[in-house]
Amino acid sequence: MKKHWYLVASLPTLRLGEKPPMDAAAFRAACTGHLSDEETAVVEAVLENREPASGAASNLWNAEVQLRDAVVRVRAKNRGTDAGRFIRPHEGFSVSIEKAVTDAFTRPNPLEQQMELDRARWALADELALTDPFGFAGVLSFAAKVCLAERWAKLDDAAGQAKVEALIEQATSLKNEQEAES
Repeated sequence: MKKHWYLVASLPTLRLGEKPPMDAAAFRAACTGHLSDEETAVVEAVLENREPASGAASNLWNAEVQLRDAVVRVRAKNRGTDAGRFIRPHEGFSVSIEKAVTDAFTRPNPLEQQMELDRARWALADELALTDPFGFAGVLSFAAKVCLAERWAKLDDAAGQAKVEALIEQATSLKNEQEAES
């Protein structure tokens, strides 16, 4: 397996919940000249949250699909509905993913639940990197983690509150229109 010593060694340490010192665009630029066209396409798929063709990234993708399916099952159970039509096929099965999802839904609010789910995703990326830290697996791990770190860095209390208020206003307006029509 080809090693990417310089590339991986030059990548900064990422921490979930903190602003990443390198964003996805800078990571793409850093990969230029270090990865083959095939590897670049796989990294792009991970960064864009698309299913990769095969290899180590497909293991990460299948774990993500299992995690999403587990979330669907828990939410459907909590609402008393059938999850079957929302379940997507995936290869493999991990008991630890199922447990992580179950544990996440014991958290008291949606933000903490999402953080627990993303901690599970982060752990999956760490596990991938352990298979070949300076190989392509290490590069893919960073790609998955930079996406998670960027998403959490973009969360903003004021913007979130504004979005909730807009949704409430929209729902209130719709309700008032329906009452006026009746």
